[in-house]
Amino acid sequence: MLDNRGQTRIIEAFLAIAVVFSALIISAVTFPSSPTLTKQKSLASLGIQALIELDINGTLGKLVAQENWTAIKQSLDVVLPIGVSFNLTIYDENLIQLNSQVIQNTNLLGRETVSVQYFCATQSQNIQFFTLRMQLAWTR
Repeated sequence: MLDNRGQTRIIEAFLAIAVVFSALIISAVTFPSSPTLTKQKSLASLGIQALIELDINGTLGKLVAQENWTAIKQSLDVVLPIGVSFNLTIYDENLIQLNSQVIQNTNLLGRETVSVQYFCATQSQNIQFFTLRMQLAWTR
């Protein structure tokens, strides 16, 4: 009969390569990304969700048009979880800063922050557009 040892070795080599690549793929998928990146993504998600929640029915646009910075800060204090610091700056459609007072719950200096940007508009006959930029950080 023919000698099949060479074919067997080639099949073994392909199986070994398949096992090694499978292990690499599984380890890349199962190990999470860096904890810092995960925290930043969740923080950015919290910030956008908070602004969207405040903008339901045009509430956020109305508060900005009324320049009610205190109500915006208090609303963000309620919507964002404890342990999240924020600083919000509001701009008009020409990117001129509107808020004359600081909208923040604590100082973010020296902390690793994440920035999110949100666009909203008033729901009135005179439509105004606003850009909201919020920096967020975890308190320690």
